[in-house]
Amino acid sequence: MDIFKELPLKKQAYMDLLFQNCTEEVKYYMRLVEVDEDKTLIKAGDKCCTIYIILSGKVTGIEWPMHERPYAFKDYGPGDFFGEIECFADLINYRISVVTATKCRVLLIPAAFYMEWLRQDVDALFMRTKENMRRLIMQTADARRYLFIEGRERLMMHFIRKYEQKPPLCNYMEIRQDRNQLAEEIGFSVRTLNRNIKKLEEMGMVQVQKGKVVITGDGYLQMAAHLDRYLNG
Repeated sequence: MDIFKELPLKKQAYMDLLFQNCTEEVKYYMRLVEVDEDKTLIKAGDKCCTIYIILSGKVTGIEWPMHERPYAFKDYGPGDFFGEIECFADLINYRISVVTATKCRVLLIPAAFYMEWLRQDVDALFMRTKENMRRLIMQTADARRYLFIEGRERLMMHFIRKYEQKPPLCNYMEIRQDRNQLAEEIGFSVRTLNRNIKKLEEMGMVQVQKGKVVITGDGYLQMAAHLDRYLNG
């Protein structure tokens, strides 16, 4: 299908195979939308009535656990689906919020027509079941690993993710959130956040300019190398 031509070739082939026998209702009611950066695509708790497929750009999954403290847990990109697992599990509401990290193009399909198609198309159902099982297993493993990561490395993970969302031709970025907002995003106290920012500054991985954290290309590479050694060494 032409709509998937902007995806990487491997994902394009997957989508073409998946949708080759989709119903006429799915074809008729699917629509492509463009969403600006920093917009809420899905809000946790809203009724799950649409399947979202990211065609370009990046989005961030956000958990809203007890006490309404948000936790941005993972970035997603082209080829990722949202709302599908809730439909498979017969859940009425979306379980996570999804916010655009960059400008995105997103394919929207009414959940009722999407699920009716999968009930009829055994091959498509099998493909999506395999992919969802893989995704859930990986997310569970990542969540367990994250629990044991020290504060400094957890902050590195957050800064690396932020840096990777910047425009491609820019070799540095400034963290826009103030310290209270940043602490809430990561799940730190402000005191813990400040202590770990100071550690990264002393290691030469970030700079602090007028109270704002600045990450350069070199700092990003240093943090990525350190985190790789920490997790896999």
